[in-house]
Amino acid sequence: MKLELVTNEEINMLHSKFKKFNTHLVEEPSKLYNHIGIMDVYNRVLTEEEASELLGRSHNLKYGAKFVSTFTNLFHIEENEVYVHIYKKGLGKEVFKYILSCLNRVEANLFRKLFSNSKGIYKIGDVEALIFLTKLSVDELYFANFFFPSLDTVIIGNYELSFPFYSKTKIGFKMCKEIIEENGLFIRQ
Repeated sequence: MKLELVTNEEINMLHSKFKKFNTHLVEEPSKLYNHIGIMDVYNRVLTEEEASELLGRSHNLKYGAKFVSTFTNLFHIEENEVYVHIYKKGLGKEVFKYILSCLNRVEANLFRKLFSNSKGIYKIGDVEALIFLTKLSVDELYFANFFFPSLDTVIIGNYELSFPFYSKTKIGFKMCKEIIEENGLFIRQ
C-alpha cells in the first residue's frame, strides 16, 4: 500500500482549491461549494421505519463494494491524484485499539503509521491504499475526507453509507455523478 505525506507544494495547492481540510466540520458547505449532495444507496431520505428496517451492518456489507468501485473509478480518472485528510483529534485510545482489532496485520500497521506524526494529509499512491481507506469509512471504523483536485470535489466518509459530496464546479459534479450512478449509487440533494 502506497500512502505518502503530502509536500508543502501539494498542501498549498489543496488549500488554495479547497480552503479547508476538515471538510466534515464545515457548518455551511454551500459557502465553499456550489454543488452539494449525498452519495447514497437510496435516491431519497428514508423514513425512520425504513431506516430501522434497512440500515445496519448487513446494509454496509451488501452495498460496500459499490462504494469501493466508485472510489476506484474516481481514482483512475484523477490519474492517481487523490488525497485524504485524516482527522486525528478526538480518537481516544480505546477506539484506536478497537479499530486496530478489526484490521489485519498489514492494515493495522498502516493505520498506526497514519497516526505516527502530527500531519494528517496524505497522497494516495495506489488502488490498494484507496480501497483500504474507503473500507474504513464503509465499515464505519474511521471516516476520512477524500479530495479529488482535478474534479474539484470532496467526498466525506459517513455513517450508513450516506457520504456527503461537495463539488466546486458543475463539470466535476457531473463527472462524479456519472461514475457514481454507473456504480449503482445516487447523489441525492
